[in-house]
Amino acid sequence: MKKIAKFESAVSNLMALFLALMGILVFSNVVLRYFFNSGLTWAEEMSRFLFVWVVFLGAIGALKENNHLGFSTLVQALPPVLKKLCYIVSNILMILCLWALFEGSLNMTLLTTDNLSPSMGVPLAFMYGIGIITSVGMFLIICCNLYRALFVQGAVDKLVVMKESEDEIALETELAKGENKP
Repeated sequence: MKKIAKFESAVSNLMALFLALMGILVFSNVVLRYFFNSGLTWAEEMSRFLFVWVVFLGAIGALKENNHLGFSTLVQALPPVLKKLCYIVSNILMILCLWALFEGSLNMTLLTTDNLSPSMGVPLAFMYGIGIITSVGMFLIICCNLYRALFVQGAVDKLVVMKESEDEIALETELAKGENKP
């Protein structure tokens, strides 16, 4: 468990670093263009690469935290057996989509290992390789969730949750604090 927590922390730190680097690159390019009528030719391309990586790494984290958008109102109203069945079927469909992402990313990565990006001269395989990482990471998370759904009692109820807005959560927290006061 500690290794998983360290890995999650490292990915979060990497995303924060990429986001900060993107901000610095874009801001410095704007300043250079506005004040000096020049710019860094590679900064826009690097920002684009970093943005793609942040989005794909964030998708893995969102799946891990069960924060992806979903329509769970109907599923939550179903009896436990049908709820479990819907969860399993939806995860199998997600695995099929991840296979398509993996296969397409692998093909694009292999095709672009010799193609260099115009400004930075980096192989374009770095841009498409994140799809491989994302599909494998999401596949592992889905497999763990499927295992929990199949073999852990009551796990489906925790896995199929409807996320509430932050305002509703804050209101419930305030109400809970008020009820605890004597």
